Amino acid sequence: MRKASPAPAGKFRDIVARIGAAFRAQREIDAKRALRRYSHLLEQSHETSRLNEMIPVCNEDTFENANRVDPRECAAGCTTFERA
Repeated sequence: MRKASPAPAGKFRDIVARIGAAFRAQREIDAKRALRRYSHLLEQSHETSRLNEMIPVCNEDTFENANRVDPRECAAGCTTFERA
């Protein structure tokens, strides 16, 4: 059986290593570009976000269901079933 000479195998490994290094360099460039683009989202804000605030929902107007019926007004023993 004939063995491949070490020169072509070494060249192949060198080419693969260079391609891998090029991919790593491009990923690093893309990561830096993304950090620059979205740096404003990564900065710590000193004000609280409105999404994190507690909003009281227990107003008297919120007890109506989809049929505009207040379930507190239904009789306790009267069960009604509706079809969807």
